[in-house]
Amino acid sequence: MKKILFIAGEPSGDQHAAPLVSAMKKRFPKLDAFGVGGPQMEKAGLRLIHNITELSVIGIIEPIKNLPRLFKIRNDLLKHIEIEKPDAIVFIDYPGFNIRLAKKTKKLFPEIPVIYFVSPQIWAWGHRRIHAIRRVVDLMLVFFPFEVDVYNKGGKWVVENDTISIKKHNFFKKSNMVVKCVGHPLTAKLKNFTPDNSFLEKINIPKEKRIIGILPGSRDNEIKKILPVMLQSAEKLRKKFDDLFFIISCARPGLKNLISEKIKEAGITDFDKFYRVVPESMYDIAYNSELIIVTSGTAALETALMHKPVLVLYKTNPITFFIGRALFSIPFINLANIIAGKRIVPEFIQHQMTPERIVPVAEKYLTDKDFYSKTVEEIKKVHDLIGHGNTGELAAKEICKFMET
Repeated sequence: MKKILFIAGEPSGDQHAAPLVSAMKKRFPKLDAFGVGGPQMEKAGLRLIHNITELSVIGIIEPIKNLPRLFKIRNDLLKHIEIEKPDAIVFIDYPGFNIRLAKKTKKLFPEIPVIYFVSPQIWAWGHRRIHAIRRVVDLMLVFFPFEVDVYNKGGKWVVENDTISIKKHNFFKKSNMVVKCVGHPLTAKLKNFTPDNSFLEKINIPKEKRIIGILPGSRDNEIKKILPVMLQSAEKLRKKFDDLFFIISCARPGLKNLISEKIKEAGITDFDKFYRVVPESMYDIAYNSELIIVTSGTAALETALMHKPVLVLYKTNPITFFIGRALFSIPFINLANIIAGKRIVPEFIQHQMTPERIVPVAEKYLTDKDFYSKTVEEIKKVHDLIGHGNTGELAAKEICKFMET
């Protein structure tokens, strides 16, 4: 009977790893999958020895305060490894804890394969971690194809005009780490999406209207800083095109009052005649939209992968932005652009996030069919690069292949 230890440390890891646990259980019905996870991994068949809630720490001070507890969990996991002797260990994201534990594991139990699923974002920041990862990880499973280059070439981003690529670099020390791209979990989620054909009818939008989706984000700060600019841009577009209708997504119930407040401040006359605020339903909004104005984040990639042109907006505290720009060496923030290696999706960041810049680009999408089609084709290429399959299944396939060698 095979044994595999899985270690996730936060809800996103639990979500990403559950299909992997399920896929491994299908391949090995008697597999003893055990470790650290949450409700989704447990439902998929994981024998919990610790819950992700025990590892959950946020901020700068909290991890320091919780160090004794984290060390206790780490030592307990090392005891389980010694006693249960798993055939492999799968670390899921959560690099602060997992990379340190992987180092300790490789030192004490060098015969046990170390597998990492969901790579730390060393392509965005903390690139120096690549050296530790190459020393202790045997199989790295990544979401994006450019991450394979990051690990194999070892270089950093090279920016030339409006394109980016990974520069080849010779490592001082060789590594036997194998890197495989298994695609992004969003692709399976999108593949399983079934649109509600009566969606527009349910929210009472005339059939002849062209829909613009407005996705202002799920955080209070995003609504405060970005939604007002989205509404100003929408009003300018409405005055240019009389067949437009705008659907605003309310990502979670707690945002309803704040969104209403920002709409009231915008002073839009006849709001109900041209707008709807719809709870959640992001996929249905995107599916029915001709164009989407979206706050940077996962939603910007999701909606782009629905093969719709998106205008990506982002604004944060100037100091935070300055620090971020110092840490990140790439000119893009949208993953569609990073995956493509060039700007295919317009980004309006910080001081560039103004209706005067946004509206002309939106207007071009609404009037220039060739420009619209070209963007859609580029987005489809990005979708092809990160796959159309089930990430959990693909990851399980790579793990089984690796364990057989």
